[in-house]
Amino acid sequence: MSAESASASLLGAGQGETSATSGMQQFEDRSFDATNYIQSACACFWSLGIVGWTTKRLTLDNDEAILTTKNFCVNAVQKRPYAQLGAVDKENVCLCCYQVKTDLDGANGEGLSRGWGCDSEWVSEVTSELQARKVGRGNIAQLKAQEVLATRVDHLHAKLDIILEHLRLAPPPPPTLGVAAPALGVAAPSSDKVVRD
Repeated sequence: MSAESASASLLGAGQGETSATSGMQQFEDRSFDATNYIQSACACFWSLGIVGWTTKRLTLDNDEAILTTKNFCVNAVQKRPYAQLGAVDKENVCLCCYQVKTDLDGANGEGLSRGWGCDSEWVSEVTSELQARKVGRGNIAQLKAQEVLATRVDHLHAKLDIILEHLRLAPPPPPTLGVAAPALGVAAPSSDKVVRD
């Protein structure tokens, strides 16, 4: 058996190993027009046109939700990673008015709705999309990824133990928490200096 094949068999050659990010789902970027005509018309009317027409756009990328609000006076971009996104609910505001209630637009935000506020299907779609991303890329997914990473580290420790045993080397002592581990194979600098003329 050659040295290369022996090391490949010892290390498992990376086959069958789970990726450290396997608990994290991948999502396509999506963008939603979240302009509420009633809110925009009222803001324009009560400011005598100074504010202008307010538009909102919700962009969902792979890692965070981005809410962009624009008018003549405001150009605000709010970004929130899915792990920090609070509750996401479909809320019935009035008889036929619905909105996505989330803390993305502030703790006491207006909620997100499109058009005249009566688009229940749009609210359901945005709510389910945000909820799926919150689960697939948020805290739950990060915990799953940490579990996979811990399993991989344990597997690497087992491989290193086999290599050290094969080479008849003693394993180094475990590091003390909070103390930097010394570099292996590097001699510590000597405090005694010899001065020669």
